[in-house]
Amino acid sequence: MSDETALLRAMFAASLGSAPGGGGTAEGDLSGELWPDFLGLLAQITQAGSAELRLQGVPGAGAARCWRVGAGGPGPGEDTLERMRTGRVYSQVDLPLPPGAPAQAAPLRALRLRLDEGGLALLSLQRTGEDFRATDGLHLSALTPHLGPALSGWRQLVRERAHAALDRQIGAALGAGWIIFTASGQVSAMAAGLAEQLRDAAGIGLRADGRLALPDPVAQALRQALMAAAQGGVQRLALSTAPRLDLSLTREVLAGSPQLVGRLRRDLSARGLPPERLAAAFGLSRSEARLTACLCDGLSLAEAARDLSWTLETVRSTSKQIYARMGARGQTGVVRRVLESGVWLG
Repeated sequence: MSDETALLRAMFAASLGSAPGGGGTAEGDLSGELWPDFLGLLAQITQAGSAELRLQGVPGAGAARCWRVGAGGPGPGEDTLERMRTGRVYSQVDLPLPPGAPAQAAPLRALRLRLDEGGLALLSLQRTGEDFRATDGLHLSALTPHLGPALSGWRQLVRERAHAALDRQIGAALGAGWIIFTASGQVSAMAAGLAEQLRDAAGIGLRADGRLALPDPVAQALRQALMAAAQGGVQRLALSTAPRLDLSLTREVLAGSPQLVGRLRRDLSARGLPPERLAAAFGLSRSEARLTACLCDGLSLAEAARDLSWTLETVRSTSKQIYARMGARGQTGVVRRVLESGVWLG
């Protein structure tokens, strides 16, 4: 493999968050921790003492991002970066330094790029002793058409995966998740964190053969539902009744191939919410919040009294206070207010 090919492979691996040759997680490591691997290879090929990659002025990126390998000092400063031309490889003798600035002494090669979404990228190499070879500058020139798009693509993936993580958090908070099955009933993929939720909430784990560990009647019903869903239409079944776990199965095309997609919805329990959250959301006391949770879970006043170890008279008087504070007409109004609120989202 040529040096140029190896550099491009390392660069695009960093932009995608995956190690060259595969491996890693499905999500990839987009924290930026793979850019130093690219810089390390570049420093090795060019025999540089240090290599630095800096992003500056990128919209939505906050403070400038900088990765550096080796023991050299920082690359050209911000004033110098603004004066550099995009796509040109500079040496220490031809950097456009601000008036009065000291000249760069150590041998250096630097490349400035303008990113698609705005902002600048600076790639710089430094070494001690003799100057860089001509071929070292050519390595930077060869990266010029590719590094900007790779960094822009990395930034876009960072944003998209951050948004996807928010979607997953909201879906999980509302009791929703997804599972992709093979035709034989094996789980090929599921929403992040869903395996732990299934295990902790309903004792449903994954068997060694990749299938859900379900009681025989439920496992048989799932197999039949999968066969029916493969023919088209929607199939529904309950994976668990305590707690309630409902599964809806459809045959859909995902990423260009047909898949059996299961959408899972678990029963939400208001009593599982922190009382402090309910209290803060509706201006209730902690005791009123505990009773509100019982009412939202469908308990009658008598059942709520037993659940809370209160007298029925205390429950009745507290419920009237709740109705007044929430502006609700009875228990159904309380349930509606809570179910329509964002209290489930944390």
